[in-house]
Amino acid sequence: NQIRPRRAFYGRDRAMREYRLADATATSIAMRTRLAGEPYLSHCDMGDSVALLSVKRLLVLGSEGEEVLVVKLKRIKDVEVRQNPKQKGLLDWGVFLSLKEPRKNGREAEVISCQEQSIALELCAQTKRAINLVQNESS
Repeated sequence: NQIRPRRAFYGRDRAMREYRLADATATSIAMRTRLAGEPYLSHCDMGDSVALLSVKRLLVLGSEGEEVLVVKLKRIKDVEVRQNPKQKGLLDWGVFLSLKEPRKNGREAEVISCQEQSIALELCAQTKRAINLVQNESS
């Protein structure tokens, strides 16, 4: 039996970095989703959910491991952090994904809710890095 999850390899080049249990665990989870087989880039632990980034897609998994959102990176036009109104006048933080074209459901944007501003900023930065990587590889 394997004692710890296998090492994560990063990007299309499958670069090796220092062993990180969190990345190895995220890679193991990604292999059980529609990201299976796509090279891993990074993940963002959002408390009760997790965002996984491959070289092609952003996938958000809910607290039960269900797929909450899947977006192809090449379809994202812009990413920014915003405050979102919640129930009873409260605010939470969100990562706003502006899309190049409307989705089949008609949405022109998606919002990933985050409990804290720091998490939203981290997810935004990771998503921008992933989008830049995709754009640089296609040029």
